[in-house]
Amino acid sequence: MIVLKNVDFFKKALEAISSFIPEGNVRFSDKGIFFKAVDPSQVVLVDYFIDKKLFDEYSIEPNFVGIDMVELNKILQRVLLKDKLTLDLSDAELKIKFESDLKRSFRLPLIDVGTEEAKIPVVKYDSKIVIGSVSLKEIMRDAKLFGSSVVLKINNGKFFIEARGPQGTMDSEATGVSKIESASDIHSKFSLNFFQTIINEADASEKITLELKNDSPMRVSFNIGQSKIVFYLAHMLL
Repeated sequence: MIVLKNVDFFKKALEAISSFIPEGNVRFSDKGIFFKAVDPSQVVLVDYFIDKKLFDEYSIEPNFVGIDMVELNKILQRVLLKDKLTLDLSDAELKIKFESDLKRSFRLPLIDVGTEEAKIPVVKYDSKIVIGSVSLKEIMRDAKLFGSSVVLKINNGKFFIEARGPQGTMDSEATGVSKIESASDIHSKFSLNFFQTIINEADASEKITLELKNDSPMRVSFNIGQSKIVFYLAHMLL
């Protein structure tokens, strides 16, 4: 059985995951909960871990089970502010319980989504940018005016984002950057829609870390509460 009194971060994480992953395998281990999966279009890989220390109670047999992430997200969206969340596994279902002034329980059937866990890309990144989520989200909104993709560039220690389309062009030297580390110039292209969806659940107070290498997937990470979520976004041809 797993008990969590502060459900907000878990709820946000599931919303971020289910934006890409309709169903996937969840690993319940003696260290915590692991989730690694690739979206159906093979564009985004999600890597998420919740340390067992973040739960109020954590006592569960190690298991590797298939879960409908969309349906689990729908259930978690019903959680109330003061609810305590309890999760428990049986052979055939995930049991979810909310308890506060109301007591509600749900049963979600386990599903078969194969036995393989997604493999995390091994990339030695050349560049790292740490940027405020508010700044990055605003730049993405600007880019949406003209393009369906964005080009991220690092030149002379500065970070630029471009979007181009038939209606016009957007060029931005990113503000809100607290760190840039780069061993080389970067010029990489990514899907704007996927990028926006990835950063959507980052709180306004959070920093987002972007790790880049030419002709490689981008690694995007940020904290949701005390947990960290990581996305790998496939690059596009320039």
